[in-house]
Amino acid sequence: MKYTPATLTDEHIHQLQEIEQHLSEAAGEDLILIAYTKQSDAPGDTKNSGAHR
Repeated sequence: MKYTPATLTDEHIHQLQEIEQHLSEAAGEDLILIAYTKQSDAPGDTKNSGAHR
């Protein structure tokens, strides 16, 4: 399975930043969230290519 960086809107980025802040506060250390899109290893399979994770 392959993973590529997800295409995120400004709203998605803002939501991730808020989640990062809350998780960092709860964990007591800085955390960074990274969003990836899952893609199949099969060459013609694009059913997951637009999904945001």
